[in-house]
Amino acid sequence: MRYEGFLERMIYIKAILVRYFGNPQDRTAMFNAVSLVIDAFIGIGKLILGLYLLSGWFITNALYYLILCIAKGQVLHKYTLAKKVSSAQQRYSMELYVYKRGGVFLCLLGVSYLLVCLRIYLVGDALVYEGYIVYLVALIAFTKLGFSIHGNIVNRHLKNPIISTLKMISFTDALVSIVVTQMAVLTMKGSPQALNASALFGMGCSVLFCLGGIWMMLRKTKAPMKEVELIKN
Repeated sequence: MRYEGFLERMIYIKAILVRYFGNPQDRTAMFNAVSLVIDAFIGIGKLILGLYLLSGWFITNALYYLILCIAKGQVLHKYTLAKKVSSAQQRYSMELYVYKRGGVFLCLLGVSYLLVCLRIYLVGDALVYEGYIVYLVALIAFTKLGFSIHGNIVNRHLKNPIISTLKMISFTDALVSIVVTQMAVLTMKGSPQALNASALFGMGCSVLFCLGGIWMMLRKTKAPMKEVELIKN
């Protein structure tokens, strides 16, 4: 009886794993959901510190993370709703709307991070990481970048506009983490231009985010052949 009960639990766990991780789109959404929770804690923590310390740097950073969380949350919510739509035409229209609105969020992320970098460049106001914290920052950054690149390569054949939006947002988040890592490493090495160099790099990335958002808003996407066949039928 114990063996049968154990076997039933294993089958149940396997069914859950297949349900949430067997589908590449669901797997991408799940990873982004986990990232959303982490970013939310970071954003709220920086906002609390900013208000407590009256630090403009913490507050502008918190603004970026909160916009990032809102963007991911909205896209993930729409992804869940789109899966429940039976009509292929209505589902694709909803996905395309989310994709266009994702471009708006990407522009907002670019503008908000541009403000963070401008403050660093003009005021020299930034959090300096020391000791093992630098390696932790680098680990988080390269983990995010690795997941982002892996997701883009593995899911390159997926034409779902919502998944494409999540991949763009994840790549944006990963680039920002790389900028933070650069600043942390250069500061640890005692580089006199650590803040200015990182701020300029970040501003360049911010411009790319805005351009990517505009491209998403203006891009004319066509439904995949599978969706076209479903719509026609």
